[in-house]
Amino acid sequence: MAISEIAIEEKLRQFIKDYADDQCCLELIRFFGRHPNTRFSHLATVHALTGQRLYTDQALRRLVNSGVVKTYIENNVPRYSLSDDELLRSLVLALAELNRCQWQLVVR
Repeated sequence: MAISEIAIEEKLRQFIKDYADDQCCLELIRFFGRHPNTRFSHLATVHALTGQRLYTDQALRRLVNSGVVKTYIENNVPRYSLSDDELLRSLVLALAELNRCQWQLVVR
């Protein structure tokens, strides 16, 4: 394994740890990772997660505040999409690529 691969794995591990206390954040991160170039309305993000709206709103705010998700205003309506920051995008995309078994290990 190359040094850069090890560094990326360590950064991914830390990234997951940073959000491990919030299942809703992790689910939103995976959602945006599966749709990295799409802007979603608030309602679409709430519906993407079948959880409670309050938790989704809190998780979305946390991700916006930490820079993982970016907010755009289009026709006076907020839209949300994955950050343009290369490091954050690469971490989110790596997390979104985890298969079902790997994901189950993350959420435990």
